[in-house]
Amino acid sequence: MGVSDQELTGRVAIVTGAGAGIGAGIAAMLAEAGEKRGGRAITVTADVSDARDIDAMVRQTVTDLGGVDILVNNAGIATTELVEDLDEETWRGVLDVNLTGPFLCCKAVLPHMRRKQWGRIVNVASVAAKRISFTGAASYTASKAGLLGFTRHLAYEVAPHGINVNAICPGPTMTPMYERNADEQTRRERIAMVPKGRWLTPEDHGRVTVFLCSEAADALCGLAIDVDGGSLLGWMPWDRYMAKRRKK
Repeated sequence: MGVSDQELTGRVAIVTGAGAGIGAGIAAMLAEAGEKRGGRAITVTADVSDARDIDAMVRQTVTDLGGVDILVNNAGIATTELVEDLDEETWRGVLDVNLTGPFLCCKAVLPHMRRKQWGRIVNVASVAAKRISFTGAASYTASKAGLLGFTRHLAYEVAPHGINVNAICPGPTMTPMYERNADEQTRRERIAMVPKGRWLTPEDHGRVTVFLCSEAADALCGLAIDVDGGSLLGWMPWDRYMAKRRKK
């Protein structure tokens, strides 16, 4: 695989929630992969749970930049209540942003991608989609699990049109949202579960996203790639696992 296989020169990408955290890292890496011919970016304020906002965002992108080739559904929110304390409005609010938002964004860009017979959609889920969230509520876990189901189904529908849909599942990443929702003890416990022994970075997720948007990943459809430093592999802190094995 040559370097050119992962160049995105001339492609136009929309990244939701790109102002900070994982979204900012993904946007920066996509820009770097497409910078050989120069490039420019626009900022659009939109509520991803509002179809009118999304349609306006896509129209502005097409008008200003000439089309839409790549969509990264990254915008997301989380709360921390137990189910018994989680009110319906909060539940619906999280699903509106984390699950309905990607649906609306995909629906808005698909006609543009279908006309070109080329497109890349990457949904940013979470390792919570495959286990549970340690810092978010059940609404967050449910929304991210639903996003993986949506990813698989949409990938099947649009693959014949040259459009690839995949997801990444970030592991523990120190983002503003994580800083708000995780106290110091939770942070220590989470990093202890990561065999790589470090926090994931927005750039880690950006590099995998660039790959999924490139020609090198043309055969990948409907996957959910864990970008988690191995945190889903085990069920206890790595050092405790090794200590137990060495005693035998």
